[in-house]
Amino acid sequence: MSTAAGVETVAASVTDTVATRLAAICDMIHAHRTSGTPISARRAAAISAMIDDVAAAAAEGRPRAFRRRRRMASARGYKQEGRRLGQQGGRGGVVVAARHRATGRAVAVKSLHRRSGGSYAGDVLREACFTAAGGGHPSLVAFRTVARKPGTADYSIVMDHVGPSLRAVMGGRGGRPFPEAEARRIMRQLLAGAGALHERGIVHRDVRPDNILVGDGGAVKLCNYGAAKSMAEKDPPCYDPAGTCAYAAPEVLVKSADHGELVDAWSLGCVMAELLTGKPPFAGEDEAHQLFKIFDVVGVPCRRAWQALKPQVHDDKVQLWRARQHRRAGPRNRLRELVPEETLSGEGFHVLKGLLSCDPEKRLTAAAALQCPWFAEDDDDAPVSGRIITVSKISAMASKSLSSLSLAMSSVGCALAGLLRPKALWL
Repeated sequence: MSTAAGVETVAASVTDTVATRLAAICDMIHAHRTSGTPISARRAAAISAMIDDVAAAAAEGRPRAFRRRRRMASARGYKQEGRRLGQQGGRGGVVVAARHRATGRAVAVKSLHRRSGGSYAGDVLREACFTAAGGGHPSLVAFRTVARKPGTADYSIVMDHVGPSLRAVMGGRGGRPFPEAEARRIMRQLLAGAGALHERGIVHRDVRPDNILVGDGGAVKLCNYGAAKSMAEKDPPCYDPAGTCAYAAPEVLVKSADHGELVDAWSLGCVMAELLTGKPPFAGEDEAHQLFKIFDVVGVPCRRAWQALKPQVHDDKVQLWRARQHRRAGPRNRLRELVPEETLSGEGFHVLKGLLSCDPEKRLTAAAALQCPWFAEDDDDAPVSGRIITVSKISAMASKSLSSLSLAMSSVGCALAGLLRPKALWL
């Protein structure tokens, strides 16, 4: 066996190990939830140790034995710096900036709390699993640990502090589109991060500018795995996609039960279009209206493509509309009208159209998109000239003036309230 083949075999083994362990932990948490048995502090500490082992296996590139017993990190080891980085209104989640007392490392601490008391221990541990499985990939927010406030059932996820959300950066630009070179640089990172998740059997299911962080130098990272699922889980939970309607794939909108990694590819296509035009490509009022908006732009799917979506809801209403529109206009695609040639080259449009294919069977995966000629040119370090403010410059400005950025976040959040609903969050 050659050295290269040996490396690939080891990498595949580690990927399988991470995916299998991740699914096992999620199934364990799900068993507690269905039985109605709360997760004890001792059990949570054991699960936390297992999560740490998953993170180590993913980051170090080699399997590591589970450690069943370990003392959980204390939330008192982190000093809050008085800045709230974001809030998840629908589920009571809050993200704050903090610093590790012993090392001085800047971190972001995410907590989920019930308004009626108690805590979402299972949800925190589940989300920590997916964050840990990122394994330190440069385009995924880095996991540090799970921390518990002593004497309580309040658990938090500790991650590296990165910077403002891409949504905030877009607001800081006043809604101006990004030039093609900058959009390509951002999309290369996002597709690489999503591809790494998909290799480990993880579907993010909530990719949007709010869940993308911008760091120093313009590095972007996916975050917030509150809606993620493992493809290896026996019984993954279902989530209402209404809160992220503008970025939801057609199969999610019709509540297909077995959607996979291609839903993230669609969402990434929506992000790409928004980078280039300054606004989401589809803006519906609800799931059915969102489908109408999508079909109006990318074309009405034929009967075979519609069945490929495996619709569970909106079937009669949307199917009737689909048939009527198909007879009138046929499967006409108007995506090029939204993103003209002066905005995006032919090679770039090939990527965008491939990601925004309504037919899942024809949609590009994240890995396949990265193989397209558009990404052959390496412009990661290329300067962007003219009056356009680059991501890295805005990120630096955000670090110097966090209070001003918070106002921009609030402004953009209000403007998008009708689209994304209260479920939106900053991390």
